[in-house]
Amino acid sequence: MQQVRAKVVHAQKAVQETFFSVKEIFEKHNVVFTIGASLASAGAAWAGYTARQMHQKKVEERLNSIEHAMTTVHNLEEEQVKALTSGIGVSYTACAATAGTTFVIGYGFGFRGGRWFTLRKIQKQQQKLLNPKTPSRLSQVLRRQNSVVDFNKTPNSNSSSSSSSKAETVSKVLEGTQSA
Repeated sequence: MQQVRAKVVHAQKAVQETFFSVKEIFEKHNVVFTIGASLASAGAAWAGYTARQMHQKKVEERLNSIEHAMTTVHNLEEEQVKALTSGIGVSYTACAATAGTTFVIGYGFGFRGGRWFTLRKIQKQQQKLLNPKTPSRLSQVLRRQNSVVDFNKTPNSNSSSSSSSKAETVSKVLEGTQSA
């Protein structure tokens, strides 16, 4: 067991020493590493460019061999070969159809989402008006309206009449906000 611990401790020390020596080298030779990293980046870019050019050359050679085979084997004229190879593109009809479909679908989702959001917001406000849990400015206004409306009622009225008066008050407030 102690041998394993000793190996782990030696490994940790070796990692720490390696880290600190690399850190020291980087700190002492900051400019050299910056230039080296720039050169390595430029080399990677050059290698990518060269590979891309070689691939492009192979593709062009293959296309030329296909064109040559089509002209010699099938006796196609040059105009027919150009017509076959240059007809690749996107028509205006396809572009307009895609744009129109996208517009209709996007408008539908936007309308539905906007309507749902608005209705949900109104429902939450109605729930807050019907069942206020915390006193707010609106509930204080409603209490004042209830005290004016229920002025002739006794203070110990039953709960069903108070909830119906709340509903009436809410409907009056909502009518006032809709007309404004």
